[in-house]
Amino acid sequence: MRSIWMQRLTKFYQKYTYSMRGRYGRADHINKALLIVWAVMMIFDRFLPFYIGNILALAAFALVLYRFCSKKIYPRSNENQRFIQWIAQVKNFFKGKQGTYRYFKCPECKQKMRAPKGRGKIRVTCKNCHTQFVKKV
Repeated sequence: MRSIWMQRLTKFYQKYTYSMRGRYGRADHINKALLIVWAVMMIFDRFLPFYIGNILALAAFALVLYRFCSKKIYPRSNENQRFIQWIAQVKNFFKGKQGTYRYFKCPECKQKMRAPKGRGKIRVTCKNCHTQFVKKV
């Protein structure tokens, strides 16, 4: 009895492996985020009117299945990399880190300039009008 089920399970696994050959089949960052959206929409669908929660949950799950079974591996990987970069930008925005530079304008000609953050008070010379002024960065 045990060997029959093991044979069936092995046969099923072989069929699954054959069907997924050449497909993306990864649980990457986008798929994980879409699954979280799916779970949240399934929880809150009762509170949203006109089945909006069910529609959004179904769309998110369909997108996960589409990305998972896609044979276009490199475009899916590129989408994931862009998503990771976008998430990093959103995180940096809410952390207050806009980069490693501080941007400001010259008081005379209003030329935009930048200086590295964390240098304290520095003397800046405008390249446009050659005005010197002190700026805290």
